[in-house]
Amino acid sequence: MLQAIKKGFQKLDIFGQTITLNMNRNDLYTTSFGGFSSILIICLLSLIFYSNIISFFQKQNIYHGNEVVFSNDPGIIEMDEKNSMIAISIDQPNFTTNPFFQISLEQRIYIRNLNGTIEKLSIEIPLKPCTLDRFNNIFSDEGINFTDQFNFQGIGNMLCPIDNFKYHLQGTYSSQIFKFLKISVKSCKSTDIINNNLEWNPTCASDQDRQNYLNENSQFKLQIIQINTVINPQNPENYKTIYIDSDMYFPFVPLKLARLANIFYRQVNINNDNSLLPFEKVDKEEIIMRKAEDYRDLTELGRDTDDNYAIVYLRRSPFTEIVNRRFQKIGELLSYLGGFMQIMKVLFGFFIAFYNRTSMLIELANKLYDFKEEKDVKKLKTINTVSYIEQISSPIDVFQINGNQLNQTHDISNIEWKDYLSKLVQKSDSIKFNFKLFINQLTFGFCFKDKNSQFLEKAIEKINNELDLHTIFYQLHEINKLKQVLLRKSQIILFNFSPKPIITLGIDQTVPSRLTIKDSSHLSHIQKTEEELINEELFSKLQQAYKEILNEINQNPSNLCQMNINLKLTQLIGQDFMKLILPFQQRRNGFKLLDSNLNQETEL
Repeated sequence: MLQAIKKGFQKLDIFGQTITLNMNRNDLYTTSFGGFSSILIICLLSLIFYSNIISFFQKQNIYHGNEVVFSNDPGIIEMDEKNSMIAISIDQPNFTTNPFFQISLEQRIYIRNLNGTIEKLSIEIPLKPCTLDRFNNIFSDEGINFTDQFNFQGIGNMLCPIDNFKYHLQGTYSSQIFKFLKISVKSCKSTDIINNNLEWNPTCASDQDRQNYLNENSQFKLQIIQINTVINPQNPENYKTIYIDSDMYFPFVPLKLARLANIFYRQVNINNDNSLLPFEKVDKEEIIMRKAEDYRDLTELGRDTDDNYAIVYLRRSPFTEIVNRRFQKIGELLSYLGGFMQIMKVLFGFFIAFYNRTSMLIELANKLYDFKEEKDVKKLKTINTVSYIEQISSPIDVFQINGNQLNQTHDISNIEWKDYLSKLVQKSDSIKFNFKLFINQLTFGFCFKDKNSQFLEKAIEKINNELDLHTIFYQLHEINKLKQVLLRKSQIILFNFSPKPIITLGIDQTVPSRLTIKDSSHLSHIQKTEEELINEELFSKLQQAYKEILNEINQNPSNLCQMNINLKLTQLIGQDFMKLILPFQQRRNGFKLLDSNLNQETEL
């Protein structure tokens, strides 16, 4: 039961470690080119990351979205001096002292009853000449001195609502409650102005002055200037800007040409999420603004009975705009940087990874195989076969070496043992990594196909074949077959229960091999380092092992099985190494016959 529970927990483990093969004692194959490229990419990413992180903490990255909502019965909006300051005039000289026409501003309220009747209420909003301080109070919050623009626009010759005014816009004509403003232009009568407006006491211009102006300009113009707001939600700061909207002109000619206009104002709800963390911290703000499309104008012929020469209605727009603004969250920053890093790895990593893969295959191929031309291989096989036959036929003659010569001390310090190791490892031309080979691999073997690339292609094919699962299992089966052939059942049982390799904290006693020599990376140093001392010891062991094999051949000629194995080993390691590893006198005395046989076979 306990084992079943343990296995059940093992199946639920999400932190299982992947089992991989190693090369050069590492689970990753790395190159100096890949390391240098990694440093460059890291530097580039650091610059980009630094810029984005600074922008993040300075709140420069904004995400925004707009939504427009329509309603047949739009809600109420309140307009006051701060958000909807308005100035009205007739385009004429000295309007505030000697006006041609009387301008009135009314708050109109229509209440529709259930029986369909409408109650109409009208509230007069007094007007008075505009003053600079009222506009400066608005624009001072924006850091703007409005004096120059006030004079340039001639706002001092216009009328504004009285101080601290408030009026409302709500609904449509079909709503239960409909609130709007009405601006009307009538004939000027001084007594009517004085009675209705205690803040403004002008003297109306004479009819002759008005006619002279009309003869000169052909029309009169009602001008409306108002505070408006433009919203740029993509700006991190100062996303709303207040400005003077001075493009509303309404020409008219009394009793001949009348104007009727509807100006709509929409409410903009701004939701600002100022938090950089995943949770929201929303600040809400409401702004009243007029867009260019929120305008309806009608021109009609005047009539002799007209009392109002121009009428402008200020109404609530049925559209409400919602602007959502938020700063980049820390999770989005990390996601963006991570995605950008992955893109960089894909763009540059393809070539770097391809270079590393090609370099790994070349190194692996050079460590596993020797590379020779086909004609050289055939020649070498012929020489080795003939020499082996001669050694079988007369082993004592071939390896008759004087005992004193075998025991003769071979002073390694007086020879270049490094050259021995180099010749032992580099018995053939290895595959060289160059630009042509890289392009050949990058183009799947179509470009720059030469002997070097052909050797690599053949080596890769052989490596892939040997790494094939079927091949691996087949080799394991072959080993089991050898055990069955060479060992009896009792021997196999003892073999299967042989001790495992022992690991100690001291120096490991390992059997020298070609791989040990190839892995050495300090053979070119002049001074003897620790690595060189180890390689020198390995060479001594190799030399001693070869001498022991020769002794066995000469001392035990009757043991044909062991002699046959030893002869095969000497042939497998190669004749060049035989000549290289023994002292000159031993080579001369012990291998004279073998050299003559080799020369004869070479001549043939």
